[in-house]
Amino acid sequence: MAAFGRIDNVAFAVALATVSALVLFMVTAILLLKGPGPGNNVGPHLSMLGIYLPGYDVTWDGAAIGAAYIWIIGAITGYLLAVLWNLTHYLYITAIVVRAAWWRMMAE
Repeated sequence: MAAFGRIDNVAFAVALATVSALVLFMVTAILLLKGPGPGNNVGPHLSMLGIYLPGYDVTWDGAAIGAAYIWIIGAITGYLLAVLWNLTHYLYITAIVVRAAWWRMMAE
């Protein structure tokens, strides 16, 4: 059981959400600080996230709005991943215990 430690669902959700939000904010900030090239818009590809995250744009306000959206999405995703991780390991350990009991029964 020690080899398969459980993941704390809430802690993993908060960690994934925070890292995801910081990454989106930093990527947007880097594009804003870098500035557009001559005759170009700032971050045309990254601004396409506005399709999925209403209110997001490659601006300082958009960076905050996008980070808030991504934090929520990351929290939900992290929670579900932790639940699936724990469930998978529980089922795996259960299968090992049942198989060992079956082999022990067959050996007697």
